[in-house]
Amino acid sequence: MKNAPIFERFIALCIDMMIVSFSSVIVLIVAFIGYGVGVDRLTLPGLSAIFLFSLVVASFIFLFYFTYLTMDEGMTVGKMVFGIRVIRRDGMGVGVKPGFFRSLVRTMSYVISASVWFLGFFMAFFLKGRTFHDIIAGTQVISIEEDL
Repeated sequence: MKNAPIFERFIALCIDMMIVSFSSVIVLIVAFIGYGVGVDRLTLPGLSAIFLFSLVVASFIFLFYFTYLTMDEGMTVGKMVFGIRVIRRDGMGVGVKPGFFRSLVRTMSYVISASVWFLGFFMAFFLKGRTFHDIIAGTQVISIEEDL
């Protein structure tokens, strides 16, 4: 098994984040429209409620997207584009039942990986392609061609 190139992982993450961001912006627009239909003017508490609602929904979109897509096939849309997949460290697929928890932990660890100047992602340059969230979840990302 060959580790996926770091550049491909980065571009795949960018594609995935564009999908998640686009979905979150749609939620924000719908929330504004829904709020605007019910009131004559926007108020500070109303704006705060819209942004809080959008933040909560965007967080669920992020968690669902990365957890659900990674737990079964090990691939998000961005990873599919580049032919890379998330597997367990022992070489097995993430799997649905045990994979839900592993995928959820991996997804939640993204926040830690990104929190301090993306150092958790830069670890891949020094740890054979493994990021902080890979280490925490016991996963690695490989090229599919090598997996066959």
